[in-house]
Amino acid sequence: MKNQNVKDGEKNNGSVRFKALDFVVIILILAAIVGVYFRYNILDTLTGNPNQKDHIVSFKINDIIYSTENYINIGDKVYYNSSSGEEIGKLIEASEDVKNALLAVPAVTSFIPDGENLVKEASYPEDTRIDASGRMLCRGTYSIESGFLLNGRDHLSTGDKISVKTDLVTVEIVITDITLAE
Repeated sequence: MKNQNVKDGEKNNGSVRFKALDFVVIILILAAIVGVYFRYNILDTLTGNPNQKDHIVSFKINDIIYSTENYINIGDKVYYNSSSGEEIGKLIEASEDVKNALLAVPAVTSFIPDGENLVKEASYPEDTRIDASGRMLCRGTYSIESGFLLNGRDHLSTGDKISVKTDLVTVEIVITDITLAE
């Protein structure tokens, strides 16, 4: 006797049969996947990432020579110091209160009273190392779920240390704040 499974008068040979409803469900799932891919990849590529906005990224530089500020200017482009060398943003004023100053650094020259009602000038020696802070204007997206994505791809958050370069200077910065530019 042959082993056949019989259910309600139908023979089942172990094969899977697709019906019209199965086909419709598969098509809907594929359409949803294609729609999500189009929304987040192709559309952003075609339109140049329209969701990106300008953000101000504040940073701190530790242990640099005090004269480093002489080698960088407002508007200089900042790049990753890696093999990609991708642009991150451009340098802007150190704060909204201080215009035309790129880095917030302590004064190079100080005037100190000497106790005899005279004021003496004191300057840093040539090899003095200081900490400085600054800001750069970057493009990216921000969401609560993913945080700040620099250029829509690279995750960046406060406390991150990254090695960056301009045309003349290479330094390691620590991100201190990221705010939406107005």
